[in-house]
Amino acid sequence: MTSFSGRRVLVVGLGVSGYAAAEALLDQGATVRVTEAGTSAAMEESATVLRSRGATVELGGHDLGRPGHPGNSDCDLAVVSPGIPPSSAIITALRSAEVEVIGEIELAYRLAECDFLAVTGTNGKTTTTALLAAILAEGGIDSMAAGNIGTPVVEAVKKIGKGGAIALEVSSFQLSTITTFRPKVAVVLNVAEDHTDWHGSFEAYAADKARITENQTTGDVFMPNIEDPIAAKMVTGTRATTVPFSATRIPEGGIGVTSGKVMWRGREIFTTDDSTLSGVAGLEDSIAAAGAALEYGVDPHAVLRAIKSFQPLGHRLEVVAEIGGVTFINDSKATNPHATLAAVKGLEDVVLIAGGRAKGIDLAPLKQTVPPVSAVVAIGEAADEVTAAFSQVVPVERAGSIADAVRIAHSHAVRGGTVLLSPGCASLDMFASYVERGNAFTEAVKDLIAATQEDD
Repeated sequence: MTSFSGRRVLVVGLGVSGYAAAEALLDQGATVRVTEAGTSAAMEESATVLRSRGATVELGGHDLGRPGHPGNSDCDLAVVSPGIPPSSAIITALRSAEVEVIGEIELAYRLAECDFLAVTGTNGKTTTTALLAAILAEGGIDSMAAGNIGTPVVEAVKKIGKGGAIALEVSSFQLSTITTFRPKVAVVLNVAEDHTDWHGSFEAYAADKARITENQTTGDVFMPNIEDPIAAKMVTGTRATTVPFSATRIPEGGIGVTSGKVMWRGREIFTTDDSTLSGVAGLEDSIAAAGAALEYGVDPHAVLRAIKSFQPLGHRLEVVAEIGGVTFINDSKATNPHATLAAVKGLEDVVLIAGGRAKGIDLAPLKQTVPPVSAVVAIGEAADEVTAAFSQVVPVERAGSIADAVRIAHSHAVRGGTVLLSPGCASLDMFASYVERGNAFTEAVKDLIAATQEDD
């Protein structure tokens, strides 16, 4: 554990992770200054608490000329919230002033006495992390899920001590600011185009994903999805022991599937029917979580019990209802085309609701969902791009709201088919989050059920 006593630290951002970082640093005896570009009632409340503990807090903008800031700096370390891009003025100024810049993951690692089992990927990392945490708990390990999944990592390391482990969901944003972070097990599920508006290019995004393994040594384990081309290439850049995984075969030295059985080191761990997660993507998540836990030393029987009892997370291929033989599925968490492509696998006669905020991502790959997609309802800011992707291959209609989209999609659906909300885009054009978008879809389906019953 690194001591921060006496250090002068600037915390950039007063969201959940920024507040947790400031609290942890104050607990360590650091001199803390917090700067936040925005302002809100919640931030004012957080600022009051931190000021009462001796921190200096500014809200409503980064005054780069103020004492204690870059260029006129008395800080020797900056902890930056993951939502702040590296091209921002505050980060540029910090680096120009030769201030060390780290993120919450790096700070937590320096404070920790426990192990980290880290999961990253464009899609599936929340589900995989949650399942991994459930397996660790079933195996009797003092553990919890943290990181991008919800609980700030610096809070988690306070609760989990020596002999324990954190199942860590880690994003490309968080990986971009590590320096010494070294997970005992690192999992890369997949890498597809996403967040190019933040990283500047897909190449930069993929490079930050690959950083999950850069500090690992031969005593650590790296688990890439060997069926994902970019994840598979990361094998050449690691010193860790590589244990590949696959949902379609048994890779050499890894964990995978044959004849409906998931095998690891010649032993059957569970069957594909045991997994509670839907589709090929769900099976990949189950295998990755199981493999990470097994490599960490969890008993195979505990892995099987957790796999069979795990409850899927909401807004991820969540079956909402069936109306007249048509299944309505909420996959609002699909915020990029890669996630939507994975969602349609195994489905038939799909009417797809897609669109939102594209984040600078090319939506043309969405047309690869045809078939099984037979019709599309376009929503949100990206409606033009969704229409352009599908207009030459299947019928496309536009909707101004989720409720309208559900009604239109139902009119195109056939018995035995599916209406699938899998937007392939972020939600922030119309909603505060993918959760709010998914809830709106669920409510619209309920309204449709009520209207259908009235017609009867």
